[in-house]
Amino acid sequence: MGQFSKARGPMYPKHTLLPLFWRIMDTSAALKGGNTHNRLTDMDWLENFYTFVRLMPVPLALVAVLTMYFVFKKKDELSRHAAQNTAATLVIYGLNLFVALSYVKEINHFFQTVYASLHIPTVNPQIWDNVPLWIICIVGIVAVDFADYWNHRLMHTKWGWPTHAAHHSDTHVNAFTGFRVHFLEAIVMTTSYIVMLTWLQIPQALPFAAAFAALHNMYVHMNLPYTHGPFKYLLASPVFHRWHHADVPEAYGKNLANKMPIWDKLFGTYIDPGQCHEAMGALNTGVEDKNPILIYVYPFREWARLVQKTFSPAPKMDDKSTDGRVTPAE
Repeated sequence: MGQFSKARGPMYPKHTLLPLFWRIMDTSAALKGGNTHNRLTDMDWLENFYTFVRLMPVPLALVAVLTMYFVFKKKDELSRHAAQNTAATLVIYGLNLFVALSYVKEINHFFQTVYASLHIPTVNPQIWDNVPLWIICIVGIVAVDFADYWNHRLMHTKWGWPTHAAHHSDTHVNAFTGFRVHFLEAIVMTTSYIVMLTWLQIPQALPFAAAFAALHNMYVHMNLPYTHGPFKYLLASPVFHRWHHADVPEAYGKNLANKMPIWDKLFGTYIDPGQCHEAMGALNTGVEDKNPILIYVYPFREWARLVQKTFSPAPKMDDKSTDGRVTPAE
């Protein structure tokens, strides 16, 4: 698994999307003569670590929910409403695993084709040889978060929103909400990572970035009153992210950064109205919250609606046939 060959081209993992991304980066480095073993990029180690990172959040999310209930006295964490939302989330998560396992070859081939066709220029991976790993990890986290901000912003546009709506459909946002992501969103995110980040050639930072992201992702979805005070622009807080999930028009398309709100501040999408007590979810925009099948097919139904709307004659001013909805993308 740690072997590379120019004749065979890039090698890809058996499953999952994020390991595929750093496999691409590491293969590119190896083909350029980088010392992959000295840079902690052995593929067996990376994939074993990522398997741990991928499975770790499931029991930790349950621990987080119980902590919210018993320590922070959030009794709604074990309510019927919460249980129904969490059940829908886990079904969506299971559907994603089914799609990934069923079409892993096709998915890998797609990303291999994307990577090969772009001829992405890269820095010499040896520039990182004498850089401490903790600095490389910070660079990796900042770079991934910058890419995530623009991914997120893209998915809050009219045509990108259907891929992201599943995540916003949860009307009881908690530590499990991070699992409520449509597989189409995962494909969009991974494609962007290949395009925007492979040039950095720092695969050794990615598993640590993934572990940090998994823990932080659970934390920001918990209903906690923390704002991070003077550090609020450097690390996203639960209050910051809760406004992003608020089902009110003034919050649509705001607070898009996953980890570093400085991107929102710089690019005009930051809001800070204080503690958030608004309703969660996207019911006001027509996205179901507890039916995982309707959530899963929503992108295709919404794109069909958009196509029909785009190519249909413009309605008259007094025409009542349109639904008049305002979505987080409009």
